[in-house]
Amino acid sequence: MHHQTESNGKLSRDLGIPSLFSIATGAMISSGLFVLPALAYTVAGPGVVFSYLIAAFLTIPTMLSKAELATAMPRAGGTYYFIDRSLGPLAGTLSGVAAWFSLSVKTAFAFVGLGIFMEFLSPGINGRLFAMISCAIFTAVNLRGAGHAGKTQIVLVAGLLVSLTLFAGLGLTNLSPANFRPIAPGGFNGILAGAALVFVAFGGLTKVTSVSEEVKNPGRDLPVSMFLALTVVTILYFVSVLICVGVLDPSVLSQTGMPISEAASVIAGKTGLTIMSIAAVLAFLSTANAGILASARFPFAMSRDHLLPAGLSGISRKKGVPWVSIVLTGVIIILLLLLDFTHLVKLASTMMLILFMFVNISLIVMRESRIHTYKPEFKSPGYPWIQLLGIAGMLVLLAKLGQSALTASLFVIVGGTIWYFIYTRKRAQREYALLHLTARVFPRELGRTGLVKELAQVLRDRDHITEDRFDDLVSEAVILDIEKAIDMKEFFRMASDNLEGSLCLESNEIDRLLLERENDSSTALRKGLAIPHIIVPGPGKFSVLLARCREGVDFGGENSPVRMIFVLAGSMDERTFHLRALMAIAEITSSPDFDSNWLKCRNIDELRDLVLLTKRRRLE
Repeated sequence: MHHQTESNGKLSRDLGIPSLFSIATGAMISSGLFVLPALAYTVAGPGVVFSYLIAAFLTIPTMLSKAELATAMPRAGGTYYFIDRSLGPLAGTLSGVAAWFSLSVKTAFAFVGLGIFMEFLSPGINGRLFAMISCAIFTAVNLRGAGHAGKTQIVLVAGLLVSLTLFAGLGLTNLSPANFRPIAPGGFNGILAGAALVFVAFGGLTKVTSVSEEVKNPGRDLPVSMFLALTVVTILYFVSVLICVGVLDPSVLSQTGMPISEAASVIAGKTGLTIMSIAAVLAFLSTANAGILASARFPFAMSRDHLLPAGLSGISRKKGVPWVSIVLTGVIIILLLLLDFTHLVKLASTMMLILFMFVNISLIVMRESRIHTYKPEFKSPGYPWIQLLGIAGMLVLLAKLGQSALTASLFVIVGGTIWYFIYTRKRAQREYALLHLTARVFPRELGRTGLVKELAQVLRDRDHITEDRFDDLVSEAVILDIEKAIDMKEFFRMASDNLEGSLCLESNEIDRLLLERENDSSTALRKGLAIPHIIVPGPGKFSVLLARCREGVDFGGENSPVRMIFVLAGSMDERTFHLRALMAIAEITSSPDFDSNWLKCRNIDELRDLVLLTKRRRLE
């Protein structure tokens, strides 16, 4: 498999739907299922099954927002990149540090769980040492490339899903209705508190967006894989927790650290206990693998944007992976394994909720900024109400996590802010969508800004656009933006004046040729579109002129008024390219919504980008 090298600074595109589904699923099914149900039960009682459903429901707005942002901006870093480009470098620095930290803690927690279960399965094993060695092994796997890590993830998740499906099939026939009374001893507040506690179980869903730059077809694969993962995992969570509540005595469920395994022992004895403990190990392995894969992309993306030292953006020449960031993330996770995780996991949950709020805010800012090069292949339905619902839901859950977690998060935010002013501020001078939104409220001309150009390049990378000669001509072409209605002859005079320099031909001669061509047959090919094209004397000549007339040019006939005009002028030896250029224009102007987008463009730069970035077959 081909990999991009460090010299061109691009990551290899190895990941498809199976790998992405496995990354998202594996990132969710671990401690959220094998440990947290017992803890949440002490808060919500049997209503914990509804806590999981509420947490899943509140994940949907962020999933939709991230799916849209990731298909518009498939770049390494995911959450960090979206927030940085929408809200600015300070927010980007804070979100990047928070996302890196919370994912690293969640990954380390998976390794801790792995060690606990391995100690149960093999009492002679030192669980903490086993966790550290496993972290080193999975770091090495990720150094081989995202494709290898993704394939490993598929194997792990497949084994996990088979085990949980068997558990569900056997467990649903052994439920005790008495265990569900009363369903909510702590009332709805208890169920909400339980949702806040288990929300972290769904945090891994959107983790796949951090590897979006390594996805084969992000426009299709990212949203599809996230939708599938959320559906499958929500069903598994609900059924599995339902079985735990239904088969375990309340006193046992509230005390155990291995609720799924304990439930399996009630259903199938020691064999069930062993099988589900092995499934738990698979879950922790899959979460750990997905965690390293995703969390290592945050420092890489931040380094590439000058928010962290440049050395962290190093890419392996042989494998095309961000090896420095992977190694650093692996080392940090190993160090975290030495710490107490009770408060760290709660902090990770708090940071995740804050990040999810910022993601929904970022989508609103990107949409409302109306940057014309922001072109997601997937658009969130229900905008903006579903995003506002998500923000409100996150605030409710944050309030349920307690003062200590919020205070600890404040320390992280303050530390990130200090780093921004000490290191990042002077190095990360770029524009962001919030500036464009501000410009709409307090009008000022931003022109073709750095962010617009960056998003245009993102589109080229996403759609695999390799610029051809027609693109080069459009990039250099004169574009006329005419406000008032004019007749065809006046337009031809304007076009001739602007083409005489590039064609080395007097404007009167160009005007004559345009009129003669029009007298032969109308170049107004359909309603609103004209493509005047002429042959000019001399070898090696070809020029393009684009024009928009908001009120229309009168070409006569049923296709007037014409608002989109592409003028082609070339010498006889360029007749083959002349035909190819006509085909390119026909394909561009026949794309969905091109006519309306042409009229919506706010300036000449947007008109040019619309032509350059509309999908078409490139000329050889």
